[in-house]
Order: sequence, then C-alpha cells, then structure tokens
Amino acid sequence: MGNQFQHFAAVIGQGLSRVLAQAQNAPVPQFGQRYAPVNGNAIQANVAGYRVLGDKAKGVEPGFIAKRDWTPGDEAKLQNPQHKFNTLAHQLTTRWLDPQPALGGPSDQALEAMLQRVLGAIAGSTSPHAQSAQDLLQPDDDTGELNVLATLRGGVALDIGFRSAMIADMVQETFVGSAQMADQARAGQATEMLGRLRQGVMDVQPKFNKNHYIKLDYYEADKSGDKYQIPLDKSKGALHRWYTGATAKDRNEGAVREALANDLMRSLGIQSQKLKIVEGQYADGTPKLMLDGTHVDGANGNSFSDFDGKPLRGERYLKDGVLVRNTQAQGDAPGVFSGPPVLDSSMNELGRNKILLLLMADRDALGSKGGNKGYVGNTFVGIDPGHALESGLLGRRGDINSDFSFKQPGVLASQGYKNFSMFDQTPLSEKMEGVRQIARLKESGADTRLFDLYSQQFGNGRPAAADFDQHIQGLKAQYEGRRDDILQIFQERLDVDNFDFGVPPTDALHAGLRDVSLNLLDGLEKFTSPTVARTEHGIELRHPMIADPAKRKEWHIRQEAGTNDLLFTCSASKGDVAKMRQALQAYLGPLAAQGGAALATSANGKEVSLRVPVGLVTHFGGLLSSTSILNHKH
Repeated sequence: MGNQFQHFAAVIGQGLSRVLAQAQNAPVPQFGQRYAPVNGNAIQANVAGYRVLGDKAKGVEPGFIAKRDWTPGDEAKLQNPQHKFNTLAHQLTTRWLDPQPALGGPSDQALEAMLQRVLGAIAGSTSPHAQSAQDLLQPDDDTGELNVLATLRGGVALDIGFRSAMIADMVQETFVGSAQMADQARAGQATEMLGRLRQGVMDVQPKFNKNHYIKLDYYEADKSGDKYQIPLDKSKGALHRWYTGATAKDRNEGAVREALANDLMRSLGIQSQKLKIVEGQYADGTPKLMLDGTHVDGANGNSFSDFDGKPLRGERYLKDGVLVRNTQAQGDAPGVFSGPPVLDSSMNELGRNKILLLLMADRDALGSKGGNKGYVGNTFVGIDPGHALESGLLGRRGDINSDFSFKQPGVLASQGYKNFSMFDQTPLSEKMEGVRQIARLKESGADTRLFDLYSQQFGNGRPAAADFDQHIQGLKAQYEGRRDDILQIFQERLDVDNFDFGVPPTDALHAGLRDVSLNLLDGLEKFTSPTVARTEHGIELRHPMIADPAKRKEWHIRQEAGTNDLLFTCSASKGDVAKMRQALQAYLGPLAAQGGAALATSANGKEVSLRVPVGLVTHFGGLLSSTSILNHKH
C-alpha cells in the first residue's frame, strides 16, 4: 500500500513532491529577501536549494527567479551506483583522463594523487587487475619519475575491465576521501574532484538549468498588522494593495489550493506546468508556503505560448472570445502578419477542456486576454489555476447547461468566467470527451484521493497557519457535488456511448457514429435556435453560436428499443413547435419521411420529434452539420 501511495503522489500529487521529500525535523529555510532584477545567469544568492537569479518581475505576487542548486538528495543520487548521476560521474572521470581531456576537470595534481592512491590499493589487493595496476605504477625509464596521468594521456592501451575498475575506484575514492578527516591532503584532493563532478552533472542535467519561478514570497516590510500586502511597485495602487492584503494563513491556503488545482488539472488530462509547494517560514516562525513553477516542456522544439499572442507575428490570440490568427497582408515582409484576423481551428482536442475548467470553477482560467492558459504546438496547456476551487463558485449547482453554456455568477463581468466561448468553435462530440474524462476519473477515485493526499499532508499535525485538513475536506465535498451535478446534467448525452449502432462498441465505427449522433443533436439545436455566424467584429465562425441563450431550443436524444432508431425530441410552446417542424420540413423535404425517418409533432402540439434509423445517422448528420447550417441560415 505504501508503494502505491508513493506512486500516486509522484504521478498525480506532484505539487507535494517537495513536501513529501523533506527530511523530518529538517531546518525550515527563511526566504523573504528582495533581489535586484535578473541579469543574465548571474547568481545573486544561494538559498534553500536555489541559485537565485533575481526578482520575479511578472505578476503581482512577490518572489524570485532561480535555478535549482545542488542538494543532499542530489548527493545521494551521485553516490548511488544505480542512478544516472553516478553513471555520469564515471563518464566525466573517464574524459578527464583522456589524451585530450575535457574541460572542467580537477587539477592534474589532484588527479595524479588520486590515481596513485587508487592504483596502489588495486596493486596490493587480490584483484585480477593487480598486475595491471603495478605496471602503471612503474616510474618512467628515462626520467625515473612516476606520472600515471601522463602515461594514461599518452594513449597507453588498457584492458577494458581494468580501466572500468580504475574509474569506478576513482569515483568511490572521491566520496570516501572527501568524507575522512585523518589525511587533509587526501581530503582536499577528493573534495576538489567532488566539486568538479557536481558541477559536471549540473552543467548537463536539465533540472539544474531550468528557470524556476517562485511566488508568494511575501516580505516583512510589506506586513501591516497581521496581513501581508503586495509590494507597492507590483500593486495597482494603495487601494488595491489594501484590498488584497491577507494573513499568512490565507496566503498559505492560496498556495495549497493552487497546487491542488494544478494537480487536479493534470489528473483530468490537461497538460499542465509543474507547480510545487515550497516550505519556508516568516521571521516570527509562522509557516510560509510558496509555489515553485517552471515553464512547460515542449516536444519537437515547440515552446509554450499563452493565448495572449503577438498578432503581427502570426501568433494565436483572443478576439471577440474566439481564437484567431492574423493573415498576411499584401506587402507584408516574411514573418509579418498585418492582415485581418481569421478563426484559428488548428488546436487539438480544444473543446474537451471547457467542462474540465468549469468543473474546477476556474472563472479566471483564461484571463481577460488569454494569458492564463496557452499551448505547446497544437496542444492545450494549463497554467496559473489561481482562482480554481474557490468555494464560492465550486459550490454552485445547476449553472451548466447540456450544451456547455453556463450561467454567469453575479452581475459584475470581472467576477465571471471570461473567454470560455473560445472552446465553442469545436464540435459537441469533442466537448463531450471532457465529460467522459470526468466520469472516468470518478470511477477511478483518483480525484478524491488527491484531495485526501493534500488533506493528510496539511492536517492537524501542522501549525495553525498551515493546517487545512477541514478546509480541504470541505473543498472535496463541494468538488464531488459539482462533479456529480455535471455528470447528471450530461447523463443523457453520455448514454449515447452505449447506443447499439450495429457494430462492436470497440470498433472505431461505433465511436464515429456516436460522434455523428451527438453532433446531429447539436445541429438540431443550432437549426432551431437563433444563431450568429460572425463575431462582433466580423470574424467568420466555423460553428454557429446561439445568439441568445434564453432562446435556445434544447433537444434530447434516446434510442428506441426494438427498432434501435434514434429519436430526437424538443419540447416548447405550441407556436414554437409548429415553427420548428415547419422549418425542418422545408429544409429536409422528402428525406424527412424516407427510409424509416419521420418528422412528427406530439398529440398536444408541444413536442417535435425526428426519428432517424441508425443507417441514416451519417446522412442526417451531414445535412445538419455546422457547415450546412451556416450555409442555410446565414
């Protein structure tokens, strides 16, 4: 069970990795130092495993930018024969003994002394390489001097097994010799070697060369009463500074909640940045919890970009609530895009993320300009979930509709969900994949275990300013309620996954017919509801958008037993039902009554229905696709 817990924490609860790895009773570092602006790779300070580059200029939360420093954990890896650091130590030592030695090694004097010590031990042992070691320890015939390093660099041929044993013993002598105190000369030589090995590892291992952005490192100078305020130069003014002031406990709660939200995003299948809690303390000993974030790694040379891109560079950006790119105008230089923007539909599986962010109640998931989320290549990437899992919105029920539209909270636009319409230029079937992911996660139990993991780590054993056990359990209950509410809202549409389309459920054709059926359902809604084909500033849409959510005509779908026909129905007033049937009849013409299809009105005149045999689903799906509806209505 312990191994399973550790695996779960490593894979899902990455935000707690530093907390879990911290040695018991280890001294807690004190941060809170304001640094000068970053100046290249110049190191301004070394603190708690960081090589500080300078002040974190972006964002309002105080903090610093740094690279990871060498830690006791790295030392243990270096000395572990099974770890890649140890393997690299052997490779570095080998290269330093080559005829053309690599740069960055210890002095020749240190290498010579260590070689003679190691070879002397091998020569005096029962090792099969004893004679080879004795031969290397013979003085030069001409000068009478012993210089093993010169002999090795002269290209002397060595048995592979002997060379490997000598290198291994050199590395081991580095660890043993630097730890002993009886022989100061030996300790000095080994310590020099150890320092060069550490640096050699740090030079090539990515973990030591990434920038880390540590935030929530509030300063004592910005404390007023019991509240820590945003530094004046990072605030929007005195009122903003006063209004956003918070106690150490509140600041810590924000850090834990954001790390939890980031891990939850990853468990939901959203690629996200690494965001880890860093433990420190304020000057009075109160726990200080900060966040360490790194840039998202990109594949194939792609780097992370947010959705607040540079239009003139042809980057994605948000306009009128949709993703666009500028076109190239006549006369534009290569790489310059000054033409009118057009809809960008090249993101992979973008739609699935809408319900996942709504589940987390992250009203500021995208930000006012798209800067809070982004992409690597064509893959959506989540960063900065600072407003996710806030209890005010997490506790809402029934605010999401079955077409993924939603009711905005409150009356102030600034407090509502921003730019979520960018997800709506994708098919309903793509958005439903997010609902499936929620259902799968519930079935696995990984989402609730994540809350329990955080609750356990920040439970009753912590000081009051870092004890969030009850708070996290409260968030868990709210999350579960919101999750189950969403699954109930979409249950009818999830049931389409289990329809009998006449092919095995595992067949790719089954998934295709499922998606066509869902998109046909959406097409009926768009056909019978008032829609727009362009945004406010004339950007042409790929999928029509319902102009007034209050006038949306919600359609339902089920499969009839016996015939396996799909039945699409919509209830409304008699007048609206008559209009919908008339419009559909005029559009579909004779097809509405051919091959077993049927367009009908209920006896009371308050429901219109369209029966579609499974064999005609693809045909009707084409007739009521987004492209067909745009061409017909607009």
